[in-house]
Amino acid sequence: MRSRSGSITPAYSVDLTLLQSGYSGTKNVSSAEARDAVTKFAIYEDPAFQRRAKLETDSDWSMFMESCSLKDAPKGTYNLEMLLKKCYTVTFAMPSSPASKLRSSRSADGAESPSALAV
Repeated sequence: MRSRSGSITPAYSVDLTLLQSGYSGTKNVSSAEARDAVTKFAIYEDPAFQRRAKLETDSDWSMFMESCSLKDAPKGTYNLEMLLKKCYTVTFAMPSSPASKLRSSRSADGAESPSALAV
C-alpha cells in the first residue's frame, strides 16, 4: 500500500487505475473481495471518507455495499466500479441546500414554489 500525506486529495482516476490493474476483467466480486478492494483505494484512507462512511462492523459494510450490486449479477456479489463511485460520492457530495429542500417540500404539498432568489 502506498503512503500518503494527509494533505493530498485522493483522485478517482488513480483509484480506478488501481482497480482495473488489480481486478482486470473482474467487476463483480464477493463481499470479502469487495471489502479488500475498498481498503486498497486511496479514498479509503481519506479522513472525510472515514468520517462519513463509518465502516466499523460487518453490518456497516453490508449496508454500505448493498446498493453496489447489479440486478443481473449473482446474489452476494458487488460491482467494484459502482463501489468506487459510491466511495467518492459519500466523501465529496454536498448535501442539498436548505432552500432547495424547502422548494421541494412545498411542491410536494401542492403549494407554489418560491423562486430560487426569493428564498
